Amino acid sequence: MGDGTNNGPEIGSASQGETLRSQKGITLYQSDRFDVFVPKKPNVPLSEGLHVEVSDGHDLNDSPKEVLARYSMVLGVSKVIAESGKTLDAWANTRLEQGQVVSAYGRVPGIENSWRKPVDTLDRNVPEINSLGSSYDTQKLQELCKRYLPKWEQLANNINLFKNGVNGKDLEISPPKEEIPVWENDKFTLVVVSVPHLEGIHLVAHPKESFRRQWQTIRGSDKEQAYIQATLEATAIAMGAQKLLAKGQGEIHNSGNWNYDLKTTNEGGKLDLEKLSENRKMEKKLHRPDIASPENQISTGMHAHVYIPSEGPVVLPEMSKKEALGRGREDIVRQWEIIPLLNQAQLEEIKIKLGEGKLTKWLEENCQGQLISKII
Repeated sequence: MGDGTNNGPEIGSASQGETLRSQKGITLYQSDRFDVFVPKKPNVPLSEGLHVEVSDGHDLNDSPKEVLARYSMVLGVSKVIAESGKTLDAWANTRLEQGQVVSAYGRVPGIENSWRKPVDTLDRNVPEINSLGSSYDTQKLQELCKRYLPKWEQLANNINLFKNGVNGKDLEISPPKEEIPVWENDKFTLVVVSVPHLEGIHLVAHPKESFRRQWQTIRGSDKEQAYIQATLEATAIAMGAQKLLAKGQGEIHNSGNWNYDLKTTNEGGKLDLEKLSENRKMEKKLHRPDIASPENQISTGMHAHVYIPSEGPVVLPEMSKKEALGRGREDIVRQWEIIPLLNQAQLEEIKIKLGEGKLTKWLEENCQGQLISKII
């Protein structure tokens, strides 16, 4: 006679799913559809910022809309990380990484390996964690996510991508330019960067009407959030380019690392580290785009970068070439100088793979319409 426990393969699939969900790491928010968590083995140490992933709780496939739905939630997480008083982080980067992993990376000001630099996830050998340590009040962060992220989930339910049609058109490629437009619709322009950030192909999806942050919201509006809609559509365009050019290889980043406004006041920027340490919430709120005065705006501009390396992982210089020259960082200047410029063969490849309506068709078939379908 059994003892009432079931250790065999007959364990229910729902129980298996809950077990797998609990093993991912430190949960910040969980719903029927989404898991928001700090991975058990984060890609960066907590001293540099929170690494948060968003996955789904139903083992759904990685269709473009499913990935974009998770990305919509990571925008909410990034806003919590960068703008609330519950974290040390004052900025966040989002990424679609290899394997369609959706991540946010908090950035802690004043930390040499973190602030105003692309996230370095390579060969870091970050140890596993069981808690967020003394730097973060985990319970209060979880409570905030529990109150706030359901609003983002409801917002995701209301998102209708390209609701007036994709309406894309291919553009005549006309180098030489720093950014070569290759595709556009009424709201976005997709450009190829002729001086790329890495050895390989680099494209950017720009909104024609810029806005300050990828997670920027409009106060008092629950249903219509035009900036979030635009971020998701720009990301969809970037995903389409990535899929058609490299079958999904590479990464999509939305960061703003090198932006001048993110410098501290001691460097001529706008973020006051002393005030941040005295009253974290107030200093962050001072620069929030929906309420900040023009002189206090920290503006990076939303734009989705597509990075397709010639080989290996995505590795970016830690600052712009202009800033490296100004700081006398010859080591970083050399990094820029050895990156090959975009060549004609690469341009022709891009034209062939994206042109003749291919990108527009991909978006129509994979992204247009209601973002989240009903879970059955």
